[in-house]
Amino acid sequence: MTCKGTDMIKFSRGTFRVLKSMLSVALFASSFTACVSSIDPGVELNKTLQNDQEYYANYQRATRGGDVIRDFGLEYRLHATYLYPEFKLALLKRVKDLYLQDAGTFSEAESKSAFFVTIYGSDRDGIDLANTGHWTILLGSYQTGIRPVLVRKITDKRRWGQFFETISPWTTDYLVVFDVPAANPGAANLVEKPHAKLLIAGAQGKVVLDW
Repeated sequence: MTCKGTDMIKFSRGTFRVLKSMLSVALFASSFTACVSSIDPGVELNKTLQNDQEYYANYQRATRGGDVIRDFGLEYRLHATYLYPEFKLALLKRVKDLYLQDAGTFSEAESKSAFFVTIYGSDRDGIDLANTGHWTILLGSYQTGIRPVLVRKITDKRRWGQFFETISPWTTDYLVVFDVPAANPGAANLVEKPHAKLLIAGAQGKVVLDW
């Protein structure tokens, strides 16, 4: 009995030492984390895209997406953000909040219907939305839709990734502009977006996005 009791006391002391060491490590780690996340006087952290609730809500309302899948394999994944007036106001506000800039974002789309399009596919070399021989982009239906006046590749992912969460190192990103008024002419405040249907067709399939 004595031996067992002694063994038990030794074990308890050993356990206490382990717990004490673990507590010390935990306290050190928590203090280190606090130092890393603390902010010096005069330093202000910008909101991440997802934490900017006002902008992110507008972004989600303006964005649609679709996958083209064949035989359980992803051919390409496409997302488009409709740059209608209300969303562009939210975008301009976030640009000013982050970069302290009042300059416009996409001057080509100032008064025209436009979309920010990101696309990812297994055949990256075959993804070039500006190539009209391989891709068709229409605003409206297949029968009556109009083609864009501009399909411009966006290369500054570091900047625009702060505004469009579908941008990644593996996507190809475009500004697509149509010669159609950006605002609904009948809207009292000229901010209401017109109904839009965007059709993008490639060799592997078609994606129709509706707002």
